[in-house]
Amino acid sequence: MDDQRPTPTRPCLKTKTHFNNFPSWKHKLREICCKRVREDRSRLLWKLRLPATAKSLDDKIHAVPKNYTGTWEDEEDEYLALAVFEHMHLNNEQAIWCPICKQGELKDDHKLIYCTQCELQLSKGDEVNLDILKSRLAEAHAEHLDRGCRLKPEFCIKNMFGLTALYIFCQGCNMLEVVI
Repeated sequence: MDDQRPTPTRPCLKTKTHFNNFPSWKHKLREICCKRVREDRSRLLWKLRLPATAKSLDDKIHAVPKNYTGTWEDEEDEYLALAVFEHMHLNNEQAIWCPICKQGELKDDHKLIYCTQCELQLSKGDEVNLDILKSRLAEAHAEHLDRGCRLKPEFCIKNMFGLTALYIFCQGCNMLEVVI
């Protein structure tokens, strides 16, 4: 009877799946290797692409003239100032807008040139009329632009040296001149 008892057996190590799972381990290694190859290939392609992109970008930058220091805004300001200057010279029949308030219209009577909206009043002599004022305003704008300043000048009435006159001034270029 003693022989009928089963003898204890040790389990076989080769039957355990975690030790003998060779196809799974091989598959995992293959996935890791393929992933590394894809990343290396992607990195290499980006390295090859970047110098071409950088070179084309350099070509585009060098296509801009080197002596160009202005901006598109400067060109636009210059164009608009020229348009205002031409408008002042070509449109003799239209009204002259007040340079101070920029809303009223300049009118003249026998003694004064005045604005219909603000308190601008210039005593007019025999040689001053609206046409002369219009041409002087255009000349003052042109002189300001010729100085290279692109800021918008201001106009004011001041009493200097015993004379009340219309002045143009700009804080950007320190311009102060008598218009009329």
